[in-house]
This record gives sequence, C-alpha cells and structure tokens, in this order.
Amino acid sequence: MSHLPQQPPEYGVAPPLHDEVRKTRKGPWIFLLVVALLAVGGVMYGPRAVDAVRDAVQRAEPEPGPPPPVVLPEPPAAPAKRVVVFEVTGTGKAFNVTATVGASIHNEAGVTLPWTRTVEVPADPASESVMLVVVAGPDGAEVHGKYTIDGATVREGKASGPYGVLTITDS
Repeated sequence: MSHLPQQPPEYGVAPPLHDEVRKTRKGPWIFLLVVALLAVGGVMYGPRAVDAVRDAVQRAEPEPGPPPPVVLPEPPAAPAKRVVVFEVTGTGKAFNVTATVGASIHNEAGVTLPWTRTVEVPADPASESVMLVVVAGPDGAEVHGKYTIDGATVREGKASGPYGVLTITDS
C-alpha cells in the first residue's frame, strides 16, 4: 500500500471574498481635478490669452493704404471719447468681476464690494460692445451691477446665491 502525500485541504480553493481589499475608483476624482484646474486656469489666464491672440492678429494684419478721397457732407460732431463706468455693489466679496468695452478687458478675482471701474474709449463702432459679468462669492450674498455710458445708466441687474452669475451686456 503506497501512501500518496497528503495535500492541504485549501489547495485549489479560492480565498474567501471578504478578505479582499476593495479598491476605489479613482477615475472620476482625477477627471474632476482636471476640470477644476482648467476652470481656475481659464479664470486666471483667459483674459491674458485673449489679449495675446488679439495682439498677434493685429501685428499680422498689413496696414491698409490710404482710402480714396470721398466728398460727403460732414456729420454732426460726435464726442471723441466715451466714458463707461462699471459699478458692482453688495456685501462681502465677489468671486470674479469682468468688465469689457470693445477690446478693453478688465478681470479681477476676489473683489471686495463695492467696486467701480471707469474706462475711457474712443467713440467708434469698435468700442460699442459693453459687458459686465459678476460671479457672487461662496457666501451667497446678493450682488447688484450696472454700467453707465457718458453718465446715462444703460443696463443693470442683480444675482444672488453661492457663485450666482450676473451678466449684463449692451450688444
């Protein structure tokens, strides 16, 4: 009678499932981190990128030659400059304020309210586009915004709630 070596009874049996360490999925967290970093970068560097592209396009465009003389009756004299005043009121701090007149862009983060910005621009069609965007702070306080052109109130509005967004535009 030959004796075969005995094998332990666990041989070939899978370990119990409750002993495994459960792994968490890291993909959604990594995606959320990337999106958050892109959003913060866009807020911080977006206006600089717009200015850099605008400067590059202006340098690439050739200077136009003198236009042919045209005899037209003179229109009434328009003011040489327009004065645009942006005002944001409320309590606490606004997360972000962006004020735009034509090609002039002013962007500030962590703005203590009240906030005012005066911009003087040429009175030409290129500076007709006016916009004010205010993102309320995380405390949810109400923010009021308006802008005036040459002393006359053109648009105004308000927003509230955590990170509430107020957008007012003339174009």
